[in-house]
Amino acid sequence: MTAACGDDKVTIGMLRDDTTIRYAAEELGKYLKMMGDVRAEIRIVSHGVPAVGATIHLGLYEDVGMLPPASDAPELDDAVHVDVACLRGVIAGVNPRSVLLGVYRFLEEAGCRWVRPGPDGELVPRRDVGDIAVALDEVPSYRHRGLCIEGAVSYQNMVDSIDWAPKVGLNSYMLEFLVPYTFFDRWYSHLNNPYKKPEHLAVETVVDFTRRLEGEMKKRGLTYHAIGHGWTCEPLGIPGLEWVPGEYEVSDQVRQYLAEVDGQRRLFEGIPLNTNLCYSNAEARRAVVDFAVRYVQEHSLIDVLNVWLADNYNNHCECENCRDTLPSDLYIKLLNEMDEAFTGRGISTRIAFIAYLELLWPPDEERLKNPDRFSLLFAPISRSYSQSYDVDTSDVSLPKYVRNRVRLPSDITENLAYLHAWQRLFEGDAFTYEYYFMWDHYFDPAYYEAAKILCADVKKLRSAGLNGMISDQTQRAYCPTGFGMYTYAKTLWDDSADFESLASDYFCAAFGAEGEACREYMAELSMLFDPPYLRGDRVLTHEHGRSDEPLTWRQRPGAESVVSQQVAERLASIPAVVDAFWPTIARNRVSDDATRAKSWEHLAHHADVAKGLALALEARAKGDADQASTLWGEVADYVQRNEDALQPVLDVYLFVATMGRLFALENIE
Repeated sequence: MTAACGDDKVTIGMLRDDTTIRYAAEELGKYLKMMGDVRAEIRIVSHGVPAVGATIHLGLYEDVGMLPPASDAPELDDAVHVDVACLRGVIAGVNPRSVLLGVYRFLEEAGCRWVRPGPDGELVPRRDVGDIAVALDEVPSYRHRGLCIEGAVSYQNMVDSIDWAPKVGLNSYMLEFLVPYTFFDRWYSHLNNPYKKPEHLAVETVVDFTRRLEGEMKKRGLTYHAIGHGWTCEPLGIPGLEWVPGEYEVSDQVRQYLAEVDGQRRLFEGIPLNTNLCYSNAEARRAVVDFAVRYVQEHSLIDVLNVWLADNYNNHCECENCRDTLPSDLYIKLLNEMDEAFTGRGISTRIAFIAYLELLWPPDEERLKNPDRFSLLFAPISRSYSQSYDVDTSDVSLPKYVRNRVRLPSDITENLAYLHAWQRLFEGDAFTYEYYFMWDHYFDPAYYEAAKILCADVKKLRSAGLNGMISDQTQRAYCPTGFGMYTYAKTLWDDSADFESLASDYFCAAFGAEGEACREYMAELSMLFDPPYLRGDRVLTHEHGRSDEPLTWRQRPGAESVVSQQVAERLASIPAVVDAFWPTIARNRVSDDATRAKSWEHLAHHADVAKGLALALEARAKGDADQASTLWGEVADYVQRNEDALQPVLDVYLFVATMGRLFALENIE
């Protein structure tokens, strides 16, 4: 159409000149044109100037005479107001990012969907845009709704993921380390794929990638989280680029700052990122603080500086000045010194501190002196994803901390008991850092049961005293579908969202008329693959079927938990289920809708992977190690050979690394 409600032009008026609001106006104009061929003209309209003709005004609440919801950190929170009919009205937000989120909510109500990142993941209906009427006022259920780089990524993967995030209601993004080199290097070096020739990637190239990605985040107004690990090496001049042992020059001056473990001060297992410092050493702490001051002064785009310790455990300093003090007491001392240095230099950057590994044990004596600067990040990396959050921790007794002899909890309730112990000391902003799509989703090859656990978790965040989540994950968790990621975003936006309704909406959007059949197929595959069994969360025997037995962090199932005729029979039924659904996949691969055709194309590849994986796991459940290894090799070979087709939706590097561990000979009887 070329007219809307009698007007031959549509104006998108900005009520203030702001980079993110301008981008919101451009996005609104783009999608209106795609829907209805409107000739949208973007122009700046001063506050108070009445609309003439078909005009949609974009601005902040105050620009349209509204009071924003109360907030103790308005730069972190979102709220949107949309009142548009006949292409006249207002889209407003409490900050520029919220204006962009409001535009996407308007478009979503108009029928648009973004089922995965990238142009082939968007569904834009053709319709008379003059008929669109949307009125809503929404405050997201949670403040923190974000993603963090992990896995193996290309630069384009990251651009697509950052672009997708606000379209589904996410508001923050994190880039780990000072230079997130390892994540890009895994892709460009094509680790775990012998069919692709490695490409050299210079550190300077990733520095440039980072600068450009920061621009993409800021264009959208996303809250930018930075660094995390690296503080225990970068301030000492030791690069923290990857989790790989290496040879590093460590001077005597620097060595005195490293943790003393088993009588030696050295890089822990040769990995700087995994090495702790001697935190009782004031000079070591000063080196970290001075480095942090310089870094945030030079990187003013950072909104939340994540300050974490080493990325491994049972390696804290045993010197006489450290050994009788909890790591968290020394950690809080470091954070207080950093805060004081920031305050003295007028630096307002927020700091996220972490309850992770040994830092799950809260401090005995130290307390944050300026809690308003800080957010608590709860990172239960050792948890199992076979059960959702259980916020009743009244019966949990936490073990005493024993230096370098800790056992990390796999039970989510025990993990939450540590969080609650921290919350008795810190009543400020808190959110969680989860790993649903790092490794765990591969243990649910259909992603359906995983999405159900995730949805249940998000609904319990508030009762756990948590105000949202950042997901540390591969950026390519969309094969067979993006339903898990869609559920993540939509439940964080509205924690009253019904799981079944989300499933129906997603599968209808992504797969069209036969979306419900696809949903049922995914649910059946999830059940048959039995994710708790693949995780090793259930001990299985020939005689006794299922029983519960917690495992330690990252422990692979032993022989007694792998071999089961019952499981083998269930896995053996999967190829027939896939074959029965294949005609549905085949006829939909030729859909006239390019986005839906691509969704079905991904399912076609997944069908081959699911059948092969089921056969390999069946052999494993029977205890046939050689056959299981051979069949797994065929699955790995398939995804490696087809990586060009799968690259935007499947992280072959992580898939091969994660699932390959299940087929190690020592894990099969």
